[in-house]
Amino acid sequence: MALFFESLLLDLGIILLGLLAVCYVYLSRNYSIWERKGVPFIKPSPFFGNLTDVVLLRKQIGTVLKDVYLQSKDKPCVGIFAFDQPMLMVRDLNLVKSVLVKDFNNFMDRNIKVNEEMDPLNYKNLFMMTGPRWRHLRTKLSPVFTSGKMKRMFQLVDECGKQLVTYLEKKSENGVLEVKDTMARYTTDVIATCAFGLDGDALSNDKSVFRAMLKRVTEFSFIKNILVAAAFFAPALLTVLKLRILDEDVAEFMRKTVWSAVEYRERNNVVRNDFLDLLIQIRNKGHVDDDTNNGTVDKSSDKVVLDGDDFVAQSFVFLSAGFETSSTTLTFTLYELSLQEDIQKKLREEIQSVLEKNDGKVTYDGVQEMVYLDRVVSETLRKYPVLPFLDRKALQPYTLPGSTIRLDEDQVVVIPVMGIHYDPEYYPEPERYDPERFSEENKRLRPNYTYLPFGEGPRICIGMRMGLMQTKVGLIHLLSHFEVSPGKNTPVPIELDPKSFLLSTKGDIQLCFKKIM
Repeated sequence: MALFFESLLLDLGIILLGLLAVCYVYLSRNYSIWERKGVPFIKPSPFFGNLTDVVLLRKQIGTVLKDVYLQSKDKPCVGIFAFDQPMLMVRDLNLVKSVLVKDFNNFMDRNIKVNEEMDPLNYKNLFMMTGPRWRHLRTKLSPVFTSGKMKRMFQLVDECGKQLVTYLEKKSENGVLEVKDTMARYTTDVIATCAFGLDGDALSNDKSVFRAMLKRVTEFSFIKNILVAAAFFAPALLTVLKLRILDEDVAEFMRKTVWSAVEYRERNNVVRNDFLDLLIQIRNKGHVDDDTNNGTVDKSSDKVVLDGDDFVAQSFVFLSAGFETSSTTLTFTLYELSLQEDIQKKLREEIQSVLEKNDGKVTYDGVQEMVYLDRVVSETLRKYPVLPFLDRKALQPYTLPGSTIRLDEDQVVVIPVMGIHYDPEYYPEPERYDPERFSEENKRLRPNYTYLPFGEGPRICIGMRMGLMQTKVGLIHLLSHFEVSPGKNTPVPIELDPKSFLLSTKGDIQLCFKKIM
């Protein structure tokens, strides 16, 4: 029976239109804010704001923000909208410095947030953490990633590099290999052994449990993409609806893996000088001795208790973030080197020269000698920054330096890393892959805050040294044994995966590996 009109179908249509109208009014209630504040802005679309292409999986988030950046030339900042949330994209490098460094205390927190009850391993890890608790935990964990600690883990990484070469020798069919999957296997094994002292088994076993679980963490679907977008740009939605990003069975696998490893080590007095050992020190002693201050201990953060899911969460983020970012960087680097024979040749000559001085062995100090290798990796991260934007939230009202623009408390600032990396003012012909951009002379000529693949300031990526180490070790082993070239199915140009919030290739990348005799 109809409620308002003679037709039930018409009633339902009117109700649906009414609901859509209410949703539109609610989601567009903030769309006039930038005009009121006198900020130039990009006109938003209904419901999704300026993220329509991201939500509908047409473009990667980094590309969308890069396009806004490049279209807003000569503007120090520009207003955008993520769903109903107004966000300020800062373009001016002085503003970038103010947000990331100079006025960091007012921009300490990221906007990203998940539901604590439903998604504790994401909520409690250092990347997601906010406020004083983040500061205290960051202080506790910083000694874990010193150069001295990395040097002690180096042998574990090097062994995985050797296994990577063995894998290529066995698995490549007629010299052709799926690079994205292979690099993910390598970094899975590196992180598994450095984080847990376990054999990730990804290079030797196609049914590796570690590999399967990490794929679950990083593979994106339409629904998961919306959930991650909401975590970054509309976090209240996840809290209100009690939604989770990490599947509960994956979280339970992490808990069992971590605590079984901890129990075994403590029962058998096993010491491996890896990430888990250092977390156990923090759990039991309250601190890790810092290699950089002659073994003295900073106890200012001893009020932070690292146990339960707080403990597991740090292992989880080290595992998930460490494997994905490095495998992606390796994939993009090998892709570019396959197309740039002269660059690949120059890099191989440097690698072979340093290896000869070290009796053919890959050493920690030898890696530091490879100047051109560092330039190659830096150029990859310039062209393909894995996290293509940074987000920060104002903790209190803030007036932008040199302007009358005032941000409200909780207003979100976005720094378009990929946009800055593709600005021809800083990087002429930005689409061209050129490691010489990172010669000492060229770096001196560029302004600060034009290279941000790891962020900058107090919240710079804490695992940067680890990520660079495993990336460089993998490249050294591969390029000292193989020549890399494109195959008939290698995409040129490369396509970015619109489903992933981290920069990644669309589909796998086939490359040819020819053994060097």
